[in-house]
Amino acid sequence: MERKKLMALGGLAPTSEMFRLAGQDILKKRAEFGPDTYRYEIYIRCQVMDGILKTAFYLTRDLKIGAVKPVYEVFIDGKTRTFLTWDVIHTKWRSSMLINLEWPRYIDDSNSYITAEENEEMKKYLGVAADGYSGILDYQEQLREEALARKHRRKTESWDKVMAQVPAEPKDWNHWVNKHGIHQNYVFYDYVRNGAKTGYCTYCEKEVPIIKPKHNALGRCRCCGNKIQFKSRGRAGRFFTKEEMIYLVQKCGEGTVVRQYCATRTYSAGNYETPDISCREERRYVYSADLEETPYYYGRYRFWEYRWIKGEKPDVGFGYYQYYKSREEKLGAVYKRTLPALSAGALRKTGLPQLARKVDRINPMEYLETLSRKPYLEQIVKSDLFQLAWSVIYDHRELELSDSNDFAKSLGIDKNRMKRLREHNGGFVYLEWLRFEKLRKNNIHDSIIEYFERNNLSPGDLDFIIEKMTPARVCNYLKRQYRETGRPPKELVSTWQDYTAMASRLKMDLGQEQIFKPKELIKAHDDLLALLGSKEIAMQAAEILEKYPDVDEICQQIKEKYEYGDKDYMVIAPDRIEDIINEGYILGHCLHRSDIYFDRIQTRESYILFLRKASEPDQPYYTLEVEPGGTARQKRTVGDKQNADYEEAKNFIRKWQKAISRRLTKEDWELAERSALLRVKELAEMREKNVKIRHGHLAGKPLADVLEADLMEAGRCAKADSLLVESVQEGEDKLCVAA
Repeated sequence: MERKKLMALGGLAPTSEMFRLAGQDILKKRAEFGPDTYRYEIYIRCQVMDGILKTAFYLTRDLKIGAVKPVYEVFIDGKTRTFLTWDVIHTKWRSSMLINLEWPRYIDDSNSYITAEENEEMKKYLGVAADGYSGILDYQEQLREEALARKHRRKTESWDKVMAQVPAEPKDWNHWVNKHGIHQNYVFYDYVRNGAKTGYCTYCEKEVPIIKPKHNALGRCRCCGNKIQFKSRGRAGRFFTKEEMIYLVQKCGEGTVVRQYCATRTYSAGNYETPDISCREERRYVYSADLEETPYYYGRYRFWEYRWIKGEKPDVGFGYYQYYKSREEKLGAVYKRTLPALSAGALRKTGLPQLARKVDRINPMEYLETLSRKPYLEQIVKSDLFQLAWSVIYDHRELELSDSNDFAKSLGIDKNRMKRLREHNGGFVYLEWLRFEKLRKNNIHDSIIEYFERNNLSPGDLDFIIEKMTPARVCNYLKRQYRETGRPPKELVSTWQDYTAMASRLKMDLGQEQIFKPKELIKAHDDLLALLGSKEIAMQAAEILEKYPDVDEICQQIKEKYEYGDKDYMVIAPDRIEDIINEGYILGHCLHRSDIYFDRIQTRESYILFLRKASEPDQPYYTLEVEPGGTARQKRTVGDKQNADYEEAKNFIRKWQKAISRRLTKEDWELAERSALLRVKELAEMREKNVKIRHGHLAGKPLADVLEADLMEAGRCAKADSLLVESVQEGEDKLCVAA
């Protein structure tokens, strides 16, 4: 609209009826709450002039004194669907809607006046249903919504073009989701005194024979062979299966789309044979022909509409534990019937279709992301080395490949060993033993290598003993010690390494078999602990200082940052190595007996601090192992325990963490991040192997859960957005809580 033409339009003067009504109106309270108001706060006149709807707004207070000028004149062009407002008082143009203009009081239909004839003219011109003020405001809001939609459309139009290329779901999709996408299945039975003989299998979808079922017990269906859980119809009630990720990979334009769904079943009492299946699509990852990823997620865009939005929707949660957990939950079944076409098309140079057909669960996006960094992953998969591929993707193993046209030689083995690796579906540890075998030119039986792989024991883990014993003898020794003690082989190797290190410090002859291979490993380890207590501390400190020359200096450097106290407790740093040794002797734990803790101080992975009661500052109370950022890994007192009295000190530890956080430098936080990542890696490996505590009051509990529960993370947690860290130092102590 041209503003000069608008100003040239005729005026709309107030009518005599408007003057009369305004003159009779008085201010009075018209509602229980709020100020005094007029019956009509504004008077409206409108008329179509030269195709433009001109509307004038008069205030009652102005009409009462005979004023003939409106406060606002609103011009609306129905053809171009635009409007402008002339502010008469301030003599300027405004683009605001009526609701955003300045009024003396709240305005709506109930306190505005317009004649019936002009009101009908306005409604007809604007095509609105509401009267007067509200009709004009509705039209303005409609124009604003259209403008906002156009603005959004300019950004989303390209998204919609991509989404339009996504194919429809396969016809058997819902059936596949129920049978293969959701892995939890049940057998429902009716309780009878002598035990039910048949039950309804949710996978078979029929009655199947059962023997003495127990509610919630696990088993296998005798017809389909699937793992199931027994459910008594009288006790099951309403319940849900665990939410599972499932994936549909399809051709999308010249590239590929990976569609991520979240699926679950709901079983209702009395209707267990026909559960409700929920399968909602949450994300789409579109890959170009050169595998460049563009993520989309379904959500509310700008509080406007629910649609597919370009970008990555972050997962809920924080810290390294949530990262690890969500990473596991993103593994899911992949719909298989679209894979053959993709193998010859967009994904022919990836190996993803081949791996997805062989494994039960996978995260396709993580596979393709790993492939972009490790191109050799495709060759591993296409060589049918699926467990090795799994090690590369999910265990973050790094393969050192030599330059050769023969892939076996690139892996550091020969064709015969390549065949063994494939036949036994060996992973990274299996490959390391085959390399070791080739280097030593001594064959190792496959059953021995499989034992080492099951227990995550690589040749590097056995460096301390492998020159004295063959792998077969090591395997047999660990099996015997496991039978006698019940401790996991990984833990036994750590204890064994500690034992040989202590024996070396005592100048024992490790060339003798009865020394390096004690009959009772745990007893021999404990005996050396007792024996070391009688050695002069200075001699031991000198040995440690020779190996770790910076420990004393680091102890001095951290004092200013990490020491803190209040009226009840205090945290102090040791002055030198002798203080750490003394603390260990008095409290009777093994922290000072293993070099690993001094190595951590040397590399600044963690520090040793002392928690003391303020009333007894010289009396050892608890020993703390803390990361540079303040996260407490271990808290141990007499006998390597954590007693009930520690609960009283927890609040102080939190205060200490908060206090020191203000003192830490950028370098300290970088060290803290590195330390946290090393810890995450170790916990992940423990969970992978399901390492459990065998003895003591925590017997049977997963070791990783116990260690994680023992953590007291600092307020500013170390980032854990990647587990791609260097392997934890060989032979690292698994923390004495496992003992």
